[in-house]
Amino acid sequence: MSFEVREPATVHVARPIPRRYVALGLIVVVIVLLGALIAIRGSKPQSNTAAVETFNPAPASVMTPLTSMPTATINAVGASTPASGAIAPLKATGSTSVWQASSHHVAARPVVFFYGSEFAPYAAAERWPVIAALSRFGTFTSVGLMQSSDSIAFSNTPTFTFSATKYSSVWIHLQTVERYSALNPTGARYTSLQLPTPTQAAAVALYDGQSTMPLLDIANRYVLVGSSFSPGVLGSQSQSQIVSDLSIPTSPITESIVASANQITAGICTLTGQRPTAVCHARGVVAAAAKLPAATGAGTALGAGAAAKTSGS
Repeated sequence: MSFEVREPATVHVARPIPRRYVALGLIVVVIVLLGALIAIRGSKPQSNTAAVETFNPAPASVMTPLTSMPTATINAVGASTPASGAIAPLKATGSTSVWQASSHHVAARPVVFFYGSEFAPYAAAERWPVIAALSRFGTFTSVGLMQSSDSIAFSNTPTFTFSATKYSSVWIHLQTVERYSALNPTGARYTSLQLPTPTQAAAVALYDGQSTMPLLDIANRYVLVGSSFSPGVLGSQSQSQIVSDLSIPTSPITESIVASANQITAGICTLTGQRPTAVCHARGVVAAAAKLPAATGAGTALGAGAAAKTSGS
């Protein structure tokens, strides 16, 4: 009889691991996790998480072509329908009252009110024709460069901000509110920027209850909710690239901005007694005026006591 002799099983004795190795291992794990987190965050598009907004003034090279558009371009575009799509028309409110306001002891003038937000792409698009149109009645200063949010539709639409703007005119009184900034420091909400006055808030509630942004209110006679053309028309070009197109009347960008500016101009002219004459009688503005819906009592805003006044700051 034979027997197999087996080797006894090896007995392992557990030895304590030095604390310094445990600590070193934990540090390595933390470094690896942090690296992974940074890599994941870096692979995702980030919204503007800055906490402080920096004002970037629009240079003369951008503002001059937009605010000093040749009459030939204004007339060439007129009220034509751009190849990129029809311009959303101004709507008559049907109101017989005229929103007027005065400032610095100046006589009351019709109010043009723009309500938007810096993050909003449709407000971004509409600021272009608003600046072009209002520059025919007065002068802008302190206009800032801006882009819409990078985390919603039509991201980074090139535009401006009215958050610190100044405007002077002998014909109209401009009021603007940029309700929210383009900053989203927590990733959950854009920061509050400016609050409307009670009169402005009443106009927003009356004409833009859904807070579409923007709202353009021309003295309580004509309103436009949203933009007059798609922000996609502007694409991802810079402000400088866009204004360089304004010398080409057949450019889709020029057609959209100028056709919209012409109808805004025509709406304002109904409140200034068709003045200034060179602006309101320009062929392109007259063509846009022919498409405006009738506004009851239009043209009486400057008449002494001829129209009810809605005061606002």
